[in-house]
Amino acid sequence: MKKLILVIAAVALIASPAMAVDWNFYGSARMATYYNSRDYNNGTPADLNGGPALPAGTDEDDEFQWDLQGNSRLGATVKAENISGRFEVALRQGDGGGDETVNTRRIFGTWDFGAGKLKVGKDYSPVSQFISGQVFDGDAGLLGNGAAYAGREGQISLSFGGFEIAAITNKGNNIRGLDTGDQDIYLPKMEAGWGMSFDTWNFGVMGGFQYFSYEDAGPNDEDVDVTAWIIGGDAGVNFGPAYVKGAVSYGENWSNAGWAGAVAPAAFDGDDDIDSITTLQVALVGGFKFTDQMTFEVGAGYNDNDSDVKGEDESDVWAYYGQAVISLAPGVWLIPEVGYYNYGDDFGGTGKDAGDQIYLGAKWQIDF
Repeated sequence: MKKLILVIAAVALIASPAMAVDWNFYGSARMATYYNSRDYNNGTPADLNGGPALPAGTDEDDEFQWDLQGNSRLGATVKAENISGRFEVALRQGDGGGDETVNTRRIFGTWDFGAGKLKVGKDYSPVSQFISGQVFDGDAGLLGNGAAYAGREGQISLSFGGFEIAAITNKGNNIRGLDTGDQDIYLPKMEAGWGMSFDTWNFGVMGGFQYFSYEDAGPNDEDVDVTAWIIGGDAGVNFGPAYVKGAVSYGENWSNAGWAGAVAPAAFDGDDDIDSITTLQVALVGGFKFTDQMTFEVGAGYNDNDSDVKGEDESDVWAYYGQAVISLAPGVWLIPEVGYYNYGDDFGGTGKDAGDQIYLGAKWQIDF
């Protein structure tokens, strides 16, 4: 890590005088400190701390979390006339609290050509609804549990004012029920979004589409087309110190396209087509700025997955949280939060309640 920082600093010092490049470095250190309790209702549990799966039939797993968040980061913004860019790396805690690992979060360049902007690299895509400040689970923000999210992907995008269209890496994900075969990808995943902000309110609409085909190499010997799509919108309104934000999204086969919120990929129907999974998400967030140093926020999200596969039960998740955002000093944050998840019915077809989860704790963050 020290070598990486020295190399970046050396490049900045060499490049700045010759190219008149403005470099602005930044960082954010974040710690997650929570008591976390998951009731599996005799389901098939996973260890809350990422260890081996727990024995089937385990009722409950209680854990105390005291970890460096995986979205702690170091980065820089760069600008030279009409060319700008950003890079950002994640500083993750290694297994067992050992050495940190470094992963690329974002790296992209932008060319402002007057009428619009061209962006090339890895960044957030138009299918992103950042309306929630939920900090649990690495700043989850209700993403995938009420709010749409596509992650940070390799892309080429064009933006004109509040409109953006992006050609993104096609995920080409697997299809359940088919043997190992050949994925034929002819087109990138396409996403687009448009939004505007005003003094007291804002809005955004977005959508995405992905297509690929799957040539089965097993006994089924079928060529199957897989399409995934998403549409959605979000809006926010300010009432003096208070605010309300909402989001909705709907579509099919999100897991195949890498959009958060789907429980599984599409499945082979046994003939020459797929059985799709339809997903609906809704989120609502409200807050009140009590003082310049303290803001209170509450939020709720709903996610529903409905499969066309016979015997797979419809599954839903409800997520709730409440928090206080406390500014201890410029760039220093303490955010206590309590939350609850209800996981509805088990997706696997048992029809059994999948249990629930409660957490209580805080995120500590220093930006520098």
